[in-house]
Amino acid sequence: MRILFLVNDVTSPPGVLLEEARRQGADCDVKTIHYGYGDPSSPLDDVPTAMDGHDALVIMGGPMGVYEAARYPFIERTRALIRDFHAGAKPVMGVCLGAQLVASAFGADVRRMDEDEFGFLPQSWLPAAAGDALLHDAEPGLGLMQWHQDTFDLPEGAAWLSTRESCRHQSFRLGRRTYAFQFHLELTRATLDRWLSERARQQGVPPEAVAEKIGPIDALLTPQQTFARRVMRRWMELAG
Repeated sequence: MRILFLVNDVTSPPGVLLEEARRQGADCDVKTIHYGYGDPSSPLDDVPTAMDGHDALVIMGGPMGVYEAARYPFIERTRALIRDFHAGAKPVMGVCLGAQLVASAFGADVRRMDEDEFGFLPQSWLPAAAGDALLHDAEPGLGLMQWHQDTFDLPEGAAWLSTRESCRHQSFRLGRRTYAFQFHLELTRATLDRWLSERARQQGVPPEAVAEKIGPIDALLTPQQTFARRVMRRWMELAG
């Protein structure tokens, strides 16, 4: 199995999703599309114009908004590629910005929220999740890492999988194989430490102050990673 990963921020790599894919024997093609919060001199790749023999597509997060397509030309190219994989009945997974790109690719609106979501925040799984191939046994109230200030509407025909009061549309499935997850399934401790530093810089406070607001990081990160690895394995099985 050959999986294409599109990275839209060098400080938001595919993390445990990439680790689990490789553990399961997948050939992983990782392309860094934008530097995001990272070093502007980072070497970058182009979004492929075709599926090029890939069996599945994962689109990661980034600080830009899908409504900024004029500023970030890769956004429209990514939306086109998402539609190609979906039409080819090949699994698609969008994470954070990736989820917003999936929603937008199929005509749904994406917009700014009044406030951002940050931290390990509990999911409320909806009835459609109970029969979902990836989420049917998801732990009630599972805390999953969030860092975003945009939200999306659901595309027509989507199965709504989870919600939160402050951000209603957290995840959905389109057809059998295309998924959008607002939360950061990929998270590793190294990535989180970089995010804590970046958020602290933005807020003008020490990283320790941001970490204290999150809570016991190891106790929160371990169940998230267990969940993320399980989701990744099941998603890969959708490729047949």
